[in-house]
Order: sequence, then C-alpha cells, then structure tokens
Amino acid sequence: MSALTLRFEDISAKDLPLVGGKGANLGELSRAGFNVPAGFCVTTEAFKRFMATADTDVYTLLSDVTPDDLEHLRHVGQQVRTYLNDLTLPADVQDAVLTSWREQGDGYAYAVRSSATAEDLPGASFAGQQDTYLNVRGDRYLLRRVKDCFISLFTDRAILYRVQNNFKHRDVYLSVVVQRMVQPDVAGIMFTADPVTGKRTVVSIDASYGLGEALVSGLVTADLYQVNKHDGSIIKKQIATKELAIHALPGGGVQQVAVDEHARTHQALPDETIQELAHIGKRIEAHYATPQDIEWALADDRLYITQSRPITSLYPLPEPAPTDNALHTYFSMSHFQVMTDAMPPLAMSVLRTVVPLGRAPDELESRLIKVAAGRFYVDLSPVLRHPIGKRVALRVLNNADQLAAGAFATLAERPDFKAYGARFNPLSVLPTLFPYMLKMLKMLCFGKPEGVTTRTTAFMTQYLEEVRAELTNATTTRTKLDIAITQMKQTIKPIATWVPYLVSGVVAAILLKVIAGKRVNPADLSATGRGLTGNIATDMDLAVGDLADTLRASEALKKHLSNPDIDATTKLESAGRVEGGEVFLEAWRAFIAVYGARGPSEIDLSRPRWSEDPSSLLQMVLNATAHSVAGAHRRHYQALMDEGQAATAAVVASLRQGAFGWLRAPLARRLLRVSRNLTPLREHHKFFVIQLMALVKPLLLQAGEEFEAKHKLQAADDVWFLSIPEVMTLFNEDAKDVKDIVQERKAAFARYKQLKPPRVITSEGEIPVLSLQVDAPEGALVGSPVSAGVVEGVARVVLDPAKDALHPGEILIAPFTDPGWTPLFVNAAGLVTEVGGLMTHGSVVAREYGIPAVVGVIDATKHIQTGQRIRVHGDAGYVEVLADTAETNPA
Repeated sequence: MSALTLRFEDISAKDLPLVGGKGANLGELSRAGFNVPAGFCVTTEAFKRFMATADTDVYTLLSDVTPDDLEHLRHVGQQVRTYLNDLTLPADVQDAVLTSWREQGDGYAYAVRSSATAEDLPGASFAGQQDTYLNVRGDRYLLRRVKDCFISLFTDRAILYRVQNNFKHRDVYLSVVVQRMVQPDVAGIMFTADPVTGKRTVVSIDASYGLGEALVSGLVTADLYQVNKHDGSIIKKQIATKELAIHALPGGGVQQVAVDEHARTHQALPDETIQELAHIGKRIEAHYATPQDIEWALADDRLYITQSRPITSLYPLPEPAPTDNALHTYFSMSHFQVMTDAMPPLAMSVLRTVVPLGRAPDELESRLIKVAAGRFYVDLSPVLRHPIGKRVALRVLNNADQLAAGAFATLAERPDFKAYGARFNPLSVLPTLFPYMLKMLKMLCFGKPEGVTTRTTAFMTQYLEEVRAELTNATTTRTKLDIAITQMKQTIKPIATWVPYLVSGVVAAILLKVIAGKRVNPADLSATGRGLTGNIATDMDLAVGDLADTLRASEALKKHLSNPDIDATTKLESAGRVEGGEVFLEAWRAFIAVYGARGPSEIDLSRPRWSEDPSSLLQMVLNATAHSVAGAHRRHYQALMDEGQAATAAVVASLRQGAFGWLRAPLARRLLRVSRNLTPLREHHKFFVIQLMALVKPLLLQAGEEFEAKHKLQAADDVWFLSIPEVMTLFNEDAKDVKDIVQERKAAFARYKQLKPPRVITSEGEIPVLSLQVDAPEGALVGSPVSAGVVEGVARVVLDPAKDALHPGEILIAPFTDPGWTPLFVNAAGLVTEVGGLMTHGSVVAREYGIPAVVGVIDATKHIQTGQRIRVHGDAGYVEVLADTAETNPA
C-alpha cells in the first residue's frame, strides 16, 4: 500500500498529519480492538498532489477573505470550487484509491468522509465543515466522492471557520476516510459525559432508527438514555416520537422513509444494549483519557463504532484532582477577583506562590488553589460539609457572588455531597486567629483609628523599598528570584499587620447596620461610606484627574499625545519637546513611581503594567480632559466627603431619638469613626501584592532571556508557560528539556482563551445552572443589587478602558472592573457588570461614589448596546432596557 492510502489497522494517533483527525481516531480505535467497520484513508499526500497544479491560484484567491465580508467570501468560495471541480484526480491517486478499495471488498457500500488535519482535535472540532457521502458504490462514484471531499475543504462554511479561528488555509490539509458501511437498525451518538451539564459520571446516548445521519442532520428527535458510569444503571430514559429514518438504497445513495406507527414511540434500544454501549463508551474514554463524542451503529444485534472524537465543549476539571472519591465543589476565584480571562501557567503559579495556606514548608505553590483552563478555583467542599462552616461560607459568598452562593447552597444539600468527604471545622483555626482577633477587638472598641491608613501606606512603601534594596544587592538572576520567591511565600506576614484593622472597619459597618435597624434612613446609612480618605484606588483616581488637569494647560501637548499614529511610549518620550511637556512628564513620572505596577487585569502578571505599557492610562487621562473641566474630580470627591460627613451626623442624630438613644448615639459615633477610618484599607493588601509581583516580573523575564541564550527555551517569552518550580529547576545544568511541554501548553492556552469559565464547577464536571430570584419586570436583566438608587440614562458598553471612553452621565456596562478601571467612575451615572458581588471592586467604588450599581448580570455586554436608554435599579437588582434602538451618543 503506497503513501497515498493507509488501512485503518496501519494508522495511529501519530499519523494525524497524514489522515486528519477523523482518520487518526478510526485507526486508534481499530488498533485498540474496538469493533470499527473496515476501511482505509486517502492521505493528505494525495490531496497535495491533487492541489499541486492549483495551489498558487487557489490560495491567492483566498488571501483577502475576511469574516466581515460574507458576500466576497461566498464569491471567492464559488470560484475556488468551480476551478477545482474542473481538475482531474492524478492517475497515481486514482490507482491507489481503487487498489485499496478492491482489497477491502468492491462489492460493499462505503461511507466517504472528509478528514481535515485540524479536525476532531481537543481545541477545534471543525465539525460539519467538510462533506460526507453515504452508500457509495462502484469505482466511478468512489473517485468522484473522493474528489468532492477534497473540494469540500473550500466550502463557504469551512473557509469562514478557518478565518474566524485564525487557521491559515495553507496549513490545513484533507484526507478522505473510505469506510465500509453497515446497514444499521439503530444508530446514534454517545457522549461519555453529559454535554449539557458537563457531568463526567454520566454517559448520554441518543438513538434513532436507520442511519445516524438522520439524527446528526436534525431530521429526527432521538431517544435519550443516560447511564451512571459508576454502576452501569440507567438513570434516565426519554423516548421520542421517531417519525423518519434514513436507509441506504441498493444501487447507492440514501432515502428517507417513514417509521412504522408502532415503532415510532417504542424504545429504540433495549436496556441491555444501552448498558453494553455505555460500557464500550467508558472503555473508549479510558483509551483516550478524555471524554468522547462517539458515533455508533447497531446492525444484526452487533454494536459498531464509526467515529470517536474529544468533546470540545466541556470545561476542564480543576487540577490537582482530588485523591478521594468524594464530590468536590469549586468556586471561581477568577470571578471573585473580577478577571475571568485565561492566564498563562507562570502567572497562575505566581498567584499560587503568594497564597500562604495549603502547602508544606518545602513547597512553593499552594495546593488550595486549583487551576482549570487558566483560571483559579478554590475547593469549598470541606467547609460546606460542616454546619458552622456552611453558614459562614454561604454568608460570605452571598456578599462575593450571589449567583455562586445560590448554587453552593443547593449543592451542599445534595445527599451524595453530604454522605462522604472531608469536613473542615472553622473553630479549629481559632487558636491561630486569636491574636489577630484580639487586635481587631481592641481597635474596634478602644483604639484610635485615625492615621492607621496613612501609617499602613508608609509601612508598605518602606517594606517594598527594603525588598528592592535586597534584590539590588544580589548578583545573579537565580539569587534574586530566590529572594523574590521567599518574599512572595511570606506575603501574609506584612499583610497581617494591618488586616485586623481592616476587619475592625468592616465589623463596625456591619454592627452599625444592626444598631440602625429601621430607625435610620437607608439613604443616609449608605452615604456614610462615601468620601473616605486613604483608599488606594480612590487616591489613584484623584491622581489621574490631577494628571488630566496638568495636561489641560497645553493644547499643543494634548494634540501631540492624542496622535493615533504613534504608540503611547513614543509619544511620552517625545513629549518634553512640546510646550508644557516637561511639567506634565514630571507629574507623569511621579504617578508611575507610585502606581506604575497597576494596569487592567493586573492579577495576571503576564499583562503589561502601566510602567511597561502606558496606553490605557494615557487614554484615561486624555478622556478626562475631553469630558470634564479642571478640578472637577476634586470638587466631586469633596462633595462626596461632605455627603459622608453629613450622613454620619444624620445617622447619629436619628439614633439619638427614642428610648436608649443616649446609648445608641455614642455607640454609632464610635462605629462610624472606626468604619470610615479603617475600611479604606480594603485595597492595601492587593496593592501590596501587585507591587511585589511587579518586582518579580522583570526577574522572570530575565530568566527567560538566559534560558533562551542557553537554548533551554526557544524564545524568552516561553517562560510564561512554565511554573515557578520549573523555572527554578531550569537553572540547573542537568535540567530536562521542556520545549515540547511549552509548545503543548501554548496550544492549550490558545484553546483556554476561547472558553467561558463557570462560576461554580464540581469534581464531576457538573456546572450548575445559575439564577437569581429577583422580583423584576418581564424582560428585565437580573443581577445583584450592590449600590442603592435608581438611575436612568444612556448605556456605554466598555470592553477595554484603554480604547473606550465614558462620557459624563453615561451608565457604564462592563464585563468586570478592577482598579485599572477606577478613573472611569468619575463620569459614570450607574454601573452594570457581568461579574461581581457586594464586596468586589466595582461594587465598593460605586457605593463610595454614590452611583446605583447592579452586578452579576449574565451577558450584560451582549444584551445591552451602547446608546440604548436603560434604567438601573440598584436597590432591587435589575436593569431595564427602555429603548430597543441605540440613541445618538453624546460627543
């Protein structure tokens, strides 16, 4: 057999470049002993020979196709297909195909299927992009269908799919699978994980009469059977009315036939066959070590497997996986940190190194932090299994993410969850926490909260300066990284010096609500949290406004810095030659010296800091000059401070009234004093970690450069696809080669970026359906109310603060916000985000700025369009779209 064709039994996974994803899978199944109908593959070498004379013309035509111009795409696609249709299969290809066909048996009917080299892969299924032909008989029709499959690489849908997914047309080749057809009584699809819920412990089977094409093409509603993987029991049967079936014709081709009246509502597969099929599915999944989407057929009481591919829609399970058989439930800390984009392995490793719990003294990374598709998760199961832990965890979760809290409350009541698994008693940590609790209680009751925030900021600054000095004195990259990693591992020590004070402020605010009850106007109580001084994010926001005021002094400088044809770094480097430039640059450098470690999505260390890429910061400064006047930000914040102080007086006055007012009023005054002075500490711990990470980043990049120079990495940036322990090991002369591992992780990361992470997932892969119970009008978008008030206005969808401006009075619609977004809040009349809870960044800032906010609104940036008039109900937790069409945006 020549290189132009290969029998299934001669094919393995390594032959994917020759036979495509579908062909490689069939070869693997055959070699593994599964009952696969016999056949062969026409290899990509045959495809290349077919394309040889047309190569330049075809790919030149395709070179300017874009997903934005579908009419042009259709025109080019038709040109390409017409051109290729006029070509003849090379003689050696025809001979090889017919020889293999005769060896398999020329008297049988065959299915002729396309198999692309980028098909049936873990990250790209290419499902349905190329053509399939059934019941093909005779040499002339076989050659015709092989050629048609080659041409189908250039169907409109295949061209569009490649363009949308950034596959180069020249990099995808086509093989053709020629497989002997069985004439099934029943056929269908089997998923070795529930494709709807993601649950890995369920085998889901669809079954209909005749050829499986009726089901795949959507012509029939199939029976649905589900089987428990653990014990093989059938846990669900959903019998459909199966009115049509597709059967092969004796002379070739297929036809639709009506199903017999009695058989229509009859169970298509008997129970024992369902269980046998599920068992085969488990074996196939075990062979591939990943859940599979399997096509099967039942003919003459014998089961055949006609295809198997990875289920690409499943979200990966958090790792490391649990070592017991208990059900584990994971919460997305990426949602809590309002940054749901995938992060490369090294960025994840840095975060796991910073977390102080869940690791032995000789370990670098916390085992408490799990990783799934570049996002980080925490296992809440042990806490939720304990009655006290469950109450505490659900209360905290309700403040962090109401959608997730509802899912965990339901999961925690499931019998299979409660029956088995480790329990964590929160009372066990009281001895460790006791000194900090005493410190918190002392401040809450007797301490002087004034000045704590200022002293904490000074302590942070001094601590980081000492770390910088230690790093400067070190001589090698490895030594510097050792120092930096040690600092990351013990981050909790400096943070623990001020966290008790922050907790005092939070507890004071909670107690104030309890004391206030219904005696205080809710609007006054909410306003006591406005205009606080010392908050890192607020101070940064005001500093951005000051930069804008400095820039306003020179129109020439504004014009220079607004030039869209020059990158931000170059504009700033040359700003000193423009009128007012030196004054502005002095202010800019002072800002960067304090806040340069920040930036959008800053918890991902691979993302640029403002000190590295100032484009988003510069855009915010320019936006501030265009949409507000000098000093507006300072006056606005002074007004918030005045509101806060007036509200404080009003709350105390209200509580002085009535019985025991003499006791409530001074107690409220004390609680307000503590909360207003200490809750501004809420951003300090994150700012400290971000600054520490910024010291680590250049060392990791320097390590990457050294590894590249020593040929341990192909490129310096490949260091992002290692972990901290792997980076340190790579300094050793005898370190193993990691280049292949890096390439695998880069490919996986490219897939992960396309996935939408769930807020909640179980160790079985189940993703609970999330919903909020809110009394809202029909059609309203429901979320969590996090900042009181109702506001009506024009929506502005902002996906990137570096590119999108927010005009005064507009309502900010965003996937999330973090400190890098804070300057936008000056102009915002309201806030709606897809991610967040009561205590996440945008929520707290919204309350401090006194703007209504609703967070956790699923797909808000898709349901709401820029320019639409909306109403945000920050009290009730929903958003109404008042106008279906967008208004003209203010200039």
